[in-house]
Amino acid sequence: MHSGCLKGLVSSSILLAVILFWHTALLRTRREQDTRSRANPFSGAKHPFRSSLEDLSSLSGGVDFPSLLADSFPEPHCHKRLVLLVLVTSSPGHFGPRQVIRGTWAAEETWTPFPWQTVFLLGQTSDDSIAREIQKEQQRFGDVLVGNYLDTYRNLSLKVMHGLKWATERCRPEYILKTHDDCFVNGDRLPAFLAEHNTIKTGLYVGAVLPRPKRRVIREPSSNWYVSRQDYQPEEYPPYATSTGYVLSLDAASDILRVAERTPPILAEDAYVGILARKAGIWVKASGRFARYNAKWRVCNYRYLMVIHQLSAKGQTLAKVNMLKARTACEDSREVIRW
Repeated sequence: MHSGCLKGLVSSSILLAVILFWHTALLRTRREQDTRSRANPFSGAKHPFRSSLEDLSSLSGGVDFPSLLADSFPEPHCHKRLVLLVLVTSSPGHFGPRQVIRGTWAAEETWTPFPWQTVFLLGQTSDDSIAREIQKEQQRFGDVLVGNYLDTYRNLSLKVMHGLKWATERCRPEYILKTHDDCFVNGDRLPAFLAEHNTIKTGLYVGAVLPRPKRRVIREPSSNWYVSRQDYQPEEYPPYATSTGYVLSLDAASDILRVAERTPPILAEDAYVGILARKAGIWVKASGRFARYNAKWRVCNYRYLMVIHQLSAKGQTLAKVNMLKARTACEDSREVIRW
């Protein structure tokens, strides 16, 4: 009897020790997770989209906008009564290009009759060090919008949809320009042109439009721009403005977003916007003011060009200098006031 009790006591002690060990390990794990969450604002967010080829193909019902919002990260602040909001797609690690933009074309004037501002669009990153730097960046500048999706090339359409949704609901500017962090935006001309010379106040969708032969859907699986027939059945995209930059009026952006709720996204962000615009009954307008390639533009070209693609940091600085020179250097040349 005494031996049986002793065995029971030993068994109970072992069981109690196992329970205490498991509980201690669980608490330690939770503390580590909390520490990582505080250090990395992205770590607690959901990642509803993978970085593989099937990222977007699972969204058969269209874009689920509520799932794109990252509640764990503060939103940028909107200026009031904006004529133009510039949405710049960027990658988490592109700190240099964003800083160059802040110091050149996006540098805020002390006063402007046509208010405008710039916001950078980012997705999630699993790199804790980059995430911490983005947190500091947002605290310092307040111009970063982070979405609840992995920042991959295949999720670029989701990034743009998230940016447009946020812009139309939070800021409600008269116009939205979507561009990329290797592009120059002529902030000296574009807001004023939109306010004073643009005659298309509603249903505006304008940019550099590709010729028809270049709008064929790429079916080669090895291509970065591959789109399967399952994702998009037609062999040709409707006319669309390239990702260099395109301007949308507020009503056009809102109509495009409504169509996106029932239209599955595809890889090519600019083509996807074109598909949505066509479904919404909006026709893209082609304009030579959006330069798809950088060239040795003269100072007077900056009286006409609104967006220039593929600029290095040095190129951004030079473009800003030329933009300012164009204020007075080319007054003898007649200004073009149409798209």
